[in-house]
Amino acid sequence: MTFHTIAYVLLKRPKVVFVMNQPIFLPLTLFILSQITGVHYVIDSHSGLFNKPQWKWSLPIMKYAYRHSLFSIVTNQSHRKLAESWGAKIEVLGALSVGEESVDAFNRPDEPSVVVIGTFAADEPTEEIIDAGRKLPHVRFYITGALKNAPTEMVQSAPDNITFTDFQPRPKYVGLVQSMDAAMILVKNDDVMQMGAYEAMSWAVPIITSDWAVLRENFYRGALFVDNSPDDIARAVDEIFNNLEEYKSEVSELRRERREMWDNTISNLNDYIAENA
Repeated sequence: MTFHTIAYVLLKRPKVVFVMNQPIFLPLTLFILSQITGVHYVIDSHSGLFNKPQWKWSLPIMKYAYRHSLFSIVTNQSHRKLAESWGAKIEVLGALSVGEESVDAFNRPDEPSVVVIGTFAADEPTEEIIDAGRKLPHVRFYITGALKNAPTEMVQSAPDNITFTDFQPRPKYVGLVQSMDAAMILVKNDDVMQMGAYEAMSWAVPIITSDWAVLRENFYRGALFVDNSPDDIARAVDEIFNNLEEYKSEVSELRRERREMWDNTISNLNDYIAENA
């Protein structure tokens, strides 16, 4: 893929290339190419570059790629401060709004229903969510993610009101989330982008997420924040359903504000690229 990228850039000679990070190898390739061809590049960084132990070794090298980029994109202010300390121009894009997609309708039950968006990753408090479900037998929980990644004992011991959806094709997943009363997206670590929460916001589904600064910064309406304990998760679910219409109204307002912020930011970035590339 490295050789393919080099050949493509040399053949097509684009003025600007947007590159995803991590893994780190693509932005490093573009950094080298920029020194040879003068091509401009923009790095779009997931939080894993800064948070995951397997990429920590790369940060002293990556600062050179960031420093020479046209600008770079991060998801929160914490990572912005770090990358700016390297001498990079940084833009925070934390207002992602999902566009129109194909949808397969989901036939949901009449009972109160919450979708838990996750992948059974180590930094997701799935066991705690299931324990919260035991406290709320009147609420149906749909837990997404490929079952091959889930501990067998956890799945087999879950209460009857927990449904594991397994991996769903995108149209079925979209229909599932859009039909729910609320979406729960929890993480044990700070400064982690929550795509599931962006999706819920885009579809005007109230959000329950973890009490981290970056999540409060992005989801300041239509969301409840928890400490990831079963008791606090159960409390938040109860509060959502006791004030459901209010949270639906707030998340719709959040979606409107975020779309406006996104459009303004993208317009400014396009102007910057036109002037500097």
